[in-house]
Amino acid sequence: MDRDLGKGSFRYMLSVLVLNVITLFILYAFVDTTQLLQTPFGNKILAIGVCLFDLELAVFIGWNSVLTNGLKPGILAFCLTFMIACVAEALGVNYGIIFGNYHYPDLLGPQVVGVPLLVALAWEPILYASFCITDILIPARERQTFIQKMVLFMALSLVAAIATTAWDMMMDPFAVSRGYWVWHDGGPYTPYIAGGVPISNFIGWIITAFACQFVCRIIKDRGPKPRKSIYLSVYGPICLYIMLFIMLFSVSIIMLERTEVAFIGFMCMSPFILAAVGRIPALRRSYELADKSGAAENAA
Repeated sequence: MDRDLGKGSFRYMLSVLVLNVITLFILYAFVDTTQLLQTPFGNKILAIGVCLFDLELAVFIGWNSVLTNGLKPGILAFCLTFMIACVAEALGVNYGIIFGNYHYPDLLGPQVVGVPLLVALAWEPILYASFCITDILIPARERQTFIQKMVLFMALSLVAAIATTAWDMMMDPFAVSRGYWVWHDGGPYTPYIAGGVPISNFIGWIITAFACQFVCRIIKDRGPKPRKSIYLSVYGPICLYIMLFIMLFSVSIIMLERTEVAFIGFMCMSPFILAAVGRIPALRRSYELADKSGAAENAA
């Protein structure tokens, strides 16, 4: 086992986290974001920022996943989860199925059957972060029957789906406040923000995320044995999930100006972060033992 495997991708993710935190601090301390967003170009500037942010995360996801599982499984997982997200969003936009009745205005770039490509791509970072976080929280088991394996995959996928949906508890109120998407009938969650968000949205998130996570479990199981290291399998993914939390937590306070939404996001996402961070000492010891065992075998 290469103990430094993934150190580069982790350092990249950590650098992205630090730079974005500095940017958020500058915005909070020196820029009137409320006035900026009310300008004719406010939404466009924000949309460009979202695109750049997704691009930064895409670099890490591609880097980390290829190092872990190889190129082909990574591409296959991306293509299938992207298709699932597109289909789920299309069903919602055109038929009100899965998420509820809503539509996307022309603010987020090119659309296919009413679904902006940027929205489908935006699923990828939180899906990947939640998948990896779940692996950290629930270690894999060996020598299982097919039934046992499928049950475990479903349990892991459900945990990851909840970790994914926790992020949307902050994302949806902010997005509807900016008009990125519009709920036709509103909803009981934050009803004072552009009419609110329906509960069906979060049920739809769990369903869609579960399908994506389960497909990724199958791909991982059928692919080559994943490569692991503390940087690749633990530090990098935790940093990614923390990054996604910090960005929306900050946006909820700075731009949305709703501390209660930030608090809800904190309550939903922090258990996953704290549990994953709490697992670090035990995982570090296990990787150190694996390194020593591998070194002993090579010496012999």
